[in-house]
Amino acid sequence: MNKAPLKTLEGKVALVTGASSGIGRATALELARRGAKVIASARRGAEIEALVSEIKSEGFEATAVVADVNVEQSVIDLIAKTILTYGRIDIAFNNAGTEGAFTPFVEQSNETYDTIFNANVRGVFWSMKHEAKAMLAQGGGAIINNASMGGVIGFANAGLYIASKHAVLGLTKTAAIELFKQGVRVNAINPGIIDTPFQDRIWPSAEAKYAFAATTVPGRAGTPEEMATVVAFLASDDASFISGHGLLIDGGYTIA
Repeated sequence: MNKAPLKTLEGKVALVTGASSGIGRATALELARRGAKVIASARRGAEIEALVSEIKSEGFEATAVVADVNVEQSVIDLIAKTILTYGRIDIAFNNAGTEGAFTPFVEQSNETYDTIFNANVRGVFWSMKHEAKAMLAQGGGAIINNASMGGVIGFANAGLYIASKHAVLGLTKTAAIELFKQGVRVNAINPGIIDTPFQDRIWPSAEAKYAFAATTVPGRAGTPEEMATVVAFLASDDASFISGHGLLIDGGYTIA
């Protein structure tokens, strides 16, 4: 029997980008269950409306806002809508991103570079920048970026994706140095192999994904819910002295 989440985020307002599926969806649910009012954002309106309906059916508060992190004005409007709806923004989980195309290094294209870096780096930069401005104006907040264990190691055929996640960690560390004394903590999670639609797209089949996961230290893929609880911890006051950290959530994959 699952225990009810502790109300560690009561009274907080949380923004989750890329909330339509996977880790983003699970995190929006977890933050709401812990007491936060949630803005669930993604490009796919039907999916986030369904998510918000599920959150409300459990007795919690959420609002769906369609936005595209590839467009700076859309990011600005998203944060303005968050503040207009709930009065402030205490937590931001920058989860939206893309894997692009996995191909041998010499076949990686300019188009793939633009697709990946626009969403994973520039979209995260814009999100962090405008979230931080709002948090500084109100006196504090917590930003959590979704990087990857690929932000600290490499993978064949994923050069541009890996580079983008290294960049996310660089943005995280730099912003953390500048913002901590002003009340804004900035961290990242570095998920390993997680059972999400994202992972399904980069493996030739579900069987191949599970077969590979079985050979790793944990012997399985992680779940979106296991990532969501870590985001909730980093967003809470329990993590008040944690900033600039990229927390590996990979079941020990990177130590093998």
